[in-house]
Amino acid sequence: MMKLLILLLLLVSTAYSNHQSCADEINALRSSYANELSIAKMNKLTYNPKLETKILKKLESSGGCPEKSIKYEDGFIFGLNVKNSKGLVYHMQSSAGSLEVACVETRCEHTGELITSAVMDFG
Repeated sequence: MMKLLILLLLLVSTAYSNHQSCADEINALRSSYANELSIAKMNKLTYNPKLETKILKKLESSGGCPEKSIKYEDGFIFGLNVKNSKGLVYHMQSSAGSLEVACVETRCEHTGELITSAVMDFG
């Protein structure tokens, strides 16, 4: 039982560090953008794991292998398959009033490619 608890704690801490890494990367880009353009009220994003389900629903509609895209829908900015995407960076940097973010990494069944997707509220 103790080994199971330790394993669970390791899994949770690993998942949290990945989530925090996602939020930290986006916040660093937003901070740099705000400093360059003298944007005074750029909110720091917090990671909201509940938003992950929104990404997963979007991925279902593409069969899990989406094209690179940025979409505004229902008060959110979705970036699907956005690894190294300058478009997502621009959209996530320029929405100063946003408060929450989530990221998901999945693997495309057909190609085996690692898919990185993100969602942020549009503030």
